[in-house]
Amino acid sequence: MLCSSLLFSPLLAQAQSEQEVGNYADQQARYIATYFPGRMSGSPAEFLTAQYLDQQFTQLGYATQIHRQVGEARPRSALSVVAEHRGQLPQQILIVTHIDTPQALTAQQRQQNIGGLTFQGVDNSAASLGVMLELAKRLATTHKGYGLRFVALSGTQPPQHGVQDYLNSLSTHDRANTLLVIDIENIIAGKKLAFLNGTNTAAAVRKQTTGEAKRLAQHYHVSLSTAQLASSRSRTLTEFEKLGLPYMRVTASNTNTLITLAAADEAPLFHDDAAKDNLAFIDSHYPKRLQQRGHQLVLVLTPLLRGLLAPTSSAPKH
Repeated sequence: MLCSSLLFSPLLAQAQSEQEVGNYADQQARYIATYFPGRMSGSPAEFLTAQYLDQQFTQLGYATQIHRQVGEARPRSALSVVAEHRGQLPQQILIVTHIDTPQALTAQQRQQNIGGLTFQGVDNSAASLGVMLELAKRLATTHKGYGLRFVALSGTQPPQHGVQDYLNSLSTHDRANTLLVIDIENIIAGKKLAFLNGTNTAAAVRKQTTGEAKRLAQHYHVSLSTAQLASSRSRTLTEFEKLGLPYMRVTASNTNTLITLAAADEAPLFHDDAAKDNLAFIDSHYPKRLQQRGHQLVLVLTPLLRGLLAPTSSAPKH
C-alpha cells in the first residue's frame, strides 16, 4: 500500500496543480471588474487600474513603468502599463491586452447602455488582464533567453489610438527585436477559444505558435480553433501588423469553423452592453465560464511561451 501511495502521489500532485491553473487569473479578473469599473481613458478608474497593475507586476519582479499617452484626440491622458524581463538576448515577445473600457459617445449609445461609469468590462477586458497577470506570475523566472514584455494598453477604444501611441514610443531597436505579439481580447462570451495568426505571419511562425497551441490544447483536452487572419475589405490590419510584426490574436468566437478572420471578425458578443458584460450576468448565463477560460488559456499559453522564449531553432523569427 505504501508503494502504491508513493507511486500515485506525483500523479495526484500534478492533477491538483493543473486544477489550480487559472485560479489566480479568475481572482484578478474579478477584483479588477469589481473595484475598477468604468475604466475609460483619462478616468480615475483607469488611473487606479494602472496603479494596481504596476504594483502587481513590480511585486512579481518585473521592471515596470506607466506610459502616459497624450494626444490631440483625447482631452485627458491615457495610461498604459508596461512590464518586462529583459532576457540574455535582445529579442522579445510581447503579450498585449487593454485596460480601458468604452464610453458612450452619442445619445443613441447612451440609450443602448454602452460602457459608462458602472461598466465592469469582464470580457472587455478584465478577464484578459487576469490571464496576463497569471502568465506573468508563472513566467517570472523564465528570462534566460529572449525577453518578455507585458503591455496593458489604454486609449484603445474609439476614437483613441493607444496602440499607435505605444508603438511610436518604441525605439527602432525594440521594434526590430520584437519576435511576436500575442494580443489577448474578448475571451469569455464566444463558445470556443480561437488562436488567429496575423496576415503577414510566416508559415514557420504559424507552426510555432498556433500549430503548437493546437497541439497543447489537444493534449489538455481544450477545445480550440486556429486560423489565419484574412486581409479583406471587412478587416483593417492592426497597427502591429502594419509594422510587419508577427502577430497572434487570442480570443473566443461563436464561429464553428474558422478559416479566416473575415468569418470571425465580429463586434464583441456583449456589444459593450453594461447590463451584460458584468460578473452577475456572466456567472448567471455562463456559469463557471470565467474560471474555465482562465484555466484553459493559462494551461496552453504557459508552456507555449516557455518554448518560444527559449533561444533555439524553434523560436519565432522574422
